[in-house]
Amino acid sequence: MTRTHQQNRYYWKCIVKPLCEHTGYHKYEMHEHLKNMFIPERTSNLTTEDFTLFCEEVRIWAQNDLGVILMPPNELK
Repeated sequence: MTRTHQQNRYYWKCIVKPLCEHTGYHKYEMHEHLKNMFIPERTSNLTTEDFTLFCEEVRIWAQNDLGVILMPPNELK
């Protein structure tokens, strides 16, 4: 099963948007950068579990390397 609508919404709102605000990248530039850093394929091909892992890896990287704390997925309303 590929990622869910809720996962997709979380990714763009709670990961990509804050990272864009921090770095100045456009949302599609940031998306490409994150894909290139963490996964060898299209995000649309990831299973729900793989997409969850991808998001968690990005959250850890953002905190460790950029000092940006991103909201965990269970806090998205």
